[in-house]
Amino acid sequence: MKILDRYIAKQILLASAYAIGVLIIILILGNVFQSILKELAKRPDLSLFFILKFIVLVIPISLSIAIPFSFLSAIMLTFGRLSADSEFVSMRMAGLSMSRICAPVGVVAIFFTALCMWINVSITPAAKTEMEGMKASLFNLVQREPLLLFPQEGVMSELPGHLIYAKKEDGLLRGLQIIRMENNVPQAIAVAREARVLVDLEAADPELVLEMTDVNLMVGAEGGNFMESSQPIFMESAAAGFSIEMFKESGTKSKERPKNLPMSTLLKRSKDPNEDPKLRKVYRNELSQRFAFSTSCITLALIGIPLAITSQRRESGAGFVMSLGIGVGYYALQSVVQGLGDREELYPHIIVWLPNVLFLLLGVSMFRRLSRR
Repeated sequence: MKILDRYIAKQILLASAYAIGVLIIILILGNVFQSILKELAKRPDLSLFFILKFIVLVIPISLSIAIPFSFLSAIMLTFGRLSADSEFVSMRMAGLSMSRICAPVGVVAIFFTALCMWINVSITPAAKTEMEGMKASLFNLVQREPLLLFPQEGVMSELPGHLIYAKKEDGLLRGLQIIRMENNVPQAIAVAREARVLVDLEAADPELVLEMTDVNLMVGAEGGNFMESSQPIFMESAAAGFSIEMFKESGTKSKERPKNLPMSTLLKRSKDPNEDPKLRKVYRNELSQRFAFSTSCITLALIGIPLAITSQRRESGAGFVMSLGIGVGYYALQSVVQGLGDREELYPHIIVWLPNVLFLLLGVSMFRRLSRR
């Protein structure tokens, strides 16, 4: 029996590894095209290290999706082939029950469940925090090369309360336009022919300084209508300073998102009586989502085994298409349930388990029916 167990487990693991590799490449390419190329279009002088680090951080985020689907695909392909070759008939004639035949799959399912739980609970939140920090935090760019902060002929809106547009040429900002906003209403507009970007990190209050040349400035009167009260002022040179702390704040906002918080912080805040009750529910919901999604390997395995055996198909394409349909159905239901996270009366931290419960009941029913055959 150990030979049979090793054989089935090896086939499942090899097929899963192959499917995970393929899906990771697809998901990484999708994230790269969606995020990195957008950043490169705005800031074409980003370093290769930035791009490679982003790709590395995408891997654990992609694994949380790729592992359950790859495991399901491996079951469909392996058991479909065994069924088509009548190997299951031989196993049953040898007196083996379906539960005993599928025991190695259960061990592999527990392994993948533990792996998914570790990734979803610990690795993915840290990767998301780091990734969003790379995309949103400007402080590191200020330290390394302040000119990288400004997109090439695009609007920079990351700086709180400001919109900045410029074209980068020869280490200078050409055609610089700065609009200071308050409650989405312009309060001041500065237009300069060119500007030099300087940073003094050694000062008591470090600032990003724009030394502007040929400046047209319009400032509205306090409390008045900007267009009616502002008067144009021309200056041969002027300087505008922005506190580095503003860049730090713009980069740390994303770290407070529930999806980015580590497990220990979520547990602490979900039980903190001094926390806002609405936020406590959000934290509980996030905890439930992480654990519910991690157990999808066991749920999908219970459906995949009976379906693969009864379909009796040798073709790998057919098994992949069937697993794709099951996976899409499961993830679609998960998305619907997660979309109800704001409906407090529906207890979102409980109904997030609904897809697992439904698919688990369906899988158990199919498996029992198969065992009686």
